[in-house]
Amino acid sequence: MNLIVDLGNTRVKCAIFNDEDSIINIIIKPKRYLFKVVSDLLSNHEISSAILSNTSVPDEGTLKMLKALKNFIHLNELTKIPIKNEYGTPSTLGKDRIAAAVAASLRFPREHVLFIDMGTCITMNFITSSGGFVGGNIHPGIYMRLKAMHKFSARLPLAEINVCEDFFGTSTVKALQNGAIKGAFMEIDTFIQLTLNKFGPIKVLLTGGDANLFENWTKNEIFVAPNLVMEGLNEILKYNAKKN
Repeated sequence: MNLIVDLGNTRVKCAIFNDEDSIINIIIKPKRYLFKVVSDLLSNHEISSAILSNTSVPDEGTLKMLKALKNFIHLNELTKIPIKNEYGTPSTLGKDRIAAAVAASLRFPREHVLFIDMGTCITMNFITSSGGFVGGNIHPGIYMRLKAMHKFSARLPLAEINVCEDFFGTSTVKALQNGAIKGAFMEIDTFIQLTLNKFGPIKVLLTGGDANLFENWTKNEIFVAPNLVMEGLNEILKYNAKKN
């Protein structure tokens, strides 16, 4: 079995994949629980391989446990991946973006794929039909937009994430929601259309915590993949195990 550990700035996300590449366990916890979560998973499952993708620094105890496994990868820009990375600055490329690119390419081989991650930031990324990750754009996420308007103004409230049905915001809160949420939706829809115009037929993959909001709003044909990053990390782990 493969253990996938994705350590972000505020939380840790862990998944276990079986030999059929199905997720049999997925855990999301605040990052302070990293050691306990990994320790419990290693104790309760027959795990032989693991990959760690981290934004924040992992503790030494967790690293020691993972390094004791038969196969362990600490993902960085030098890690071998099953696609071509054509990004201009690979050392600054987010590990979640390259992992999602791997998963997107394998889901739709020999097709252009636009994959969109609606998390803290909204990233819109493109991989060509020849399996080359070109890059994309990074936009403020929905909560980030709402929080910024509240923080950097004297009187605007912090609005909740709620898709307003009104075309015009008939209250300050609804106006903020329309601007932040529907504004983000329109950006994504426009980017999808521009990509279609430039490259022709594409597949559009959607992931991230706010993906369901856009899924229910857009008229574009999209495929939702909630665990795209974890799937990609698992594929990178498998690819390197074969290489070795």
